[in-house]
Amino acid sequence: MLLHVLFLAAAVAVCYWLVTAGGGFAYVSLTVVGAVGLLLAWHVGQHLLDLRSPLAETEGVVLRKWKRADLIIAWDSFYIGVGRAIFRIAPEDWVLVDEGSYVKVVHFPRTLHVVSVHEVRRPPATPVA
Repeated sequence: MLLHVLFLAAAVAVCYWLVTAGGGFAYVSLTVVGAVGLLLAWHVGQHLLDLRSPLAETEGVVLRKWKRADLIIAWDSFYIGVGRAIFRIAPEDWVLVDEGSYVKVVHFPRTLHVVSVHEVRRPPATPVA
């Protein structure tokens, strides 16, 4: 509902600007700001959809574990790869998880924001018939 109200307010503002503003560079700036606004609205929409949906669980082997500086050297982020998904996790969880360990990651389904990481026992191998 909030997203609809924000979209309606933005649409009214753009229509007002198009009717009252001059031409030339105004249309270029409107295009740039509108494109950035649409991308941000999509991102906010994904977070809003996550709030309504139940948490998801992904189980699997940690295929890769790494850390990366997001803001040059000031801000480290910690990642694990489980199956085909990549999760950014807290440093406390990253220290406890090793490559090759079997984990269960509880996360939001669309944005993959991690709630918790648990190391679990591997399921027994099923015999091939």
